Amino acid sequence: MTEATESASTTDAAADAEGRIDLSGVRLLVCVSGSVAALGVPHILLWLKSRLGLTQIRVMLTPMALRLVTKDSFKRVVGCEVLCDWDDLPDDARSHVSVAQWAQVALVLPTTADLAGKLAHGIGDNLVSSTLMAVSCPTIVVPSTNETTWNKPAMRRNIDQLKSDGYQVVEPKLGPSLATGADETGSMGDYRAPLVAALTQAAGHHARNENRRDR
Repeated sequence: MTEATESASTTDAAADAEGRIDLSGVRLLVCVSGSVAALGVPHILLWLKSRLGLTQIRVMLTPMALRLVTKDSFKRVVGCEVLCDWDDLPDDARSHVSVAQWAQVALVLPTTADLAGKLAHGIGDNLVSSTLMAVSCPTIVVPSTNETTWNKPAMRRNIDQLKSDGYQVVEPKLGPSLATGADETGSMGDYRAPLVAALTQAAGHHARNENRRDR
């Protein structure tokens, strides 16, 4: 069995498992940073909604991500709430911490070298990085860089630190580079299986908490 087949089998098995859980109750925070891979995120979220039944999604965009995608692209395609700066915080949120506490799973898709470095070193200098520093839920980081950046010692140290800190890191795979046209390592890896696993874990935690309240 090839690596791709194994990955697909794992994803399908996880999807079958979570199909027996109502994931509409899971609150997903999606943080989008300024990689060109951000262009595909609205379609990825459509897949999540249709495949997993997610209905509670909030999206945060970094300033650089806003150069690639717009708030309307998420609102119209996904139909979700989109936060780009501090003035966008919901009326019921006293601060970014409220949004962090709202999330049951956080997905950083895609993750640039800049954002990976900030998270690894505890830097919160915008809405996205500050909110991610405040979350306590399972957090999945999906790096997207060019091959040279991915292989830099500093980048590898930051990724190792994120893993040590408890982040789930989906390693990049081989794919076409928009900069050079050649195939190189740096494209987003197959995040689906770890994301489904984290969502399922969050759904189970959510269900247990609801059962405790009902007793």
